[in-house]
Amino acid sequence: MKKQILAALALLLFLLSACHREELQKQQEPPQEDSPQLEENPQEQDNGITATEDVSSGEENAQDGTLLLRYSLSSPQVLYQGEPMMNIGNYYDNNKEKALLSITEELLPMARQRQQAGDFLGNFQWDEEFAVMRNKGSYLSIRRDRSQYTGGVHGSLQIMGDNWLFREGDCYLLSLTDILPGAEDPRSLVMEQALEQARQQEEAQPGLFYENYQETMGDVWQEDWYLTEESLVVVFQEYALGPYTSGPMLFEIPFTELGDNLTEELRP
Repeated sequence: MKKQILAALALLLFLLSACHREELQKQQEPPQEDSPQLEENPQEQDNGITATEDVSSGEENAQDGTLLLRYSLSSPQVLYQGEPMMNIGNYYDNNKEKALLSITEELLPMARQRQQAGDFLGNFQWDEEFAVMRNKGSYLSIRRDRSQYTGGVHGSLQIMGDNWLFREGDCYLLSLTDILPGAEDPRSLVMEQALEQARQQEEAQPGLFYENYQETMGDVWQEDWYLTEESLVVVFQEYALGPYTSGPMLFEIPFTELGDNLTEELRP
């Protein structure tokens, strides 16, 4: 009788141990969930494009050790799936070569001449930097800022936008017409939106613009612009619409204001 009781207890312990192991195994296994159905939206998927920084910098001194010129050029190196692209790569390589040529053949001789003539107010400077403003779907937009000091009372700042369409493993420069194919006159449409914003800014801050800026706005715009996630940004360079103290002027036009004039992929 005693042996039967012991055998029953042993069987009960075995069964309890097996149940416990099964419960622990269930707790350790991750829960099984249905795989989500991904919607195909090329604007939100990774397009494989990345932009790294390529920096060239240096300085030049006079024979007496005076710093004549300092420069720093930061330009984008754009890659698709880790590999450089030809068109966009050549574009930024050419920009850098032109900048270095201007620095060595124009700015540096000017700085030396002023230093020798005793009319040297401080070392010349040339600085360029960039920011990726949009990298989504087929559109890549890069803003480049170039600040310079060439011995005058103050320096200068120029804002440039490079807008690219990604197709078949490479990038191609966009025009305003490319992103506003539904507009009869894309330039006029953009200027109409920018002018309305300028009027509002003038009311809020008198003296920001020249008196005749409304008449000259369409003529002085050099078609500098760039894209963001939700807008088209129009850029007027220094002195275009107002005095130096106003600096470059930016007018951000939401895509919602451009409606069906926009190319389909950019529509909100």
